[in-house]
Amino acid sequence: MAAPGPIPASPQPPHTVSAWLLAGGEGRRMQGQDKGLVSWQGRPLAAWVLDSLTAEAPAQLSAIGITANRHPEGYRDLLAQCDPVRQQGVPLAVPGGVLPDDTDLPERSGPMAGILTALRHSHSEWVLVLPCDTPRLPHELWPKLLQAAVQAKADIAVPVTQDMAPAAGSDGTRHHWVCALMRRRVLGEMHEAFVNGERKIGRWTQTRPWVGVCFAPETDFQNMNTLETLHGRD
Repeated sequence: MAAPGPIPASPQPPHTVSAWLLAGGEGRRMQGQDKGLVSWQGRPLAAWVLDSLTAEAPAQLSAIGITANRHPEGYRDLLAQCDPVRQQGVPLAVPGGVLPDDTDLPERSGPMAGILTALRHSHSEWVLVLPCDTPRLPHELWPKLLQAAVQAKADIAVPVTQDMAPAAGSDGTRHHWVCALMRRRVLGEMHEAFVNGERKIGRWTQTRPWVGVCFAPETDFQNMNTLETLHGRD
């Protein structure tokens, strides 16, 4: 009788990822307009970002949502029409899909308030956050960030690009701190830092186990956050 072979390892459950678009800014550099709803090439900026979340099979998000402090109806309409929801059936992260920043977070606290709100209302292992004014994001963004974070055993993965024409005194390396994939378990540490006055997401990220992930070209991550850049690239 042959000796029994080794017991095969149990398959690891797939990683769950929810995505949140951050649209809570005041649009001060756009004369107060709600950036995510401003048109670029015939569509709202936020619509481009949402559609970029359609990854190739079998990768699929577990949920999708938006943090927005103005015009929730407009953002709900964009969610209902976006490719991940319409084509892939990705469920909404919360009823209606859109939330303002949580009320215990002071107003005008920057993107960290939106990120904290997204983390609090997510049920996935990983949470992807994206600014609403980056319409050219690559479709492989979140799967590539996830792969790098898992391999590096990191809590946060951040895209890194190289400027083709860096400013004098700079090596051209650019970290896109607000476009990040993070484990939901960082919520407690981020909230503690926020309560203690931290508002710079990049500075806080560097206190955690994190990994930078190279992407090209750098134009995929350019922000359309002023009327000049918006019209200059329309």
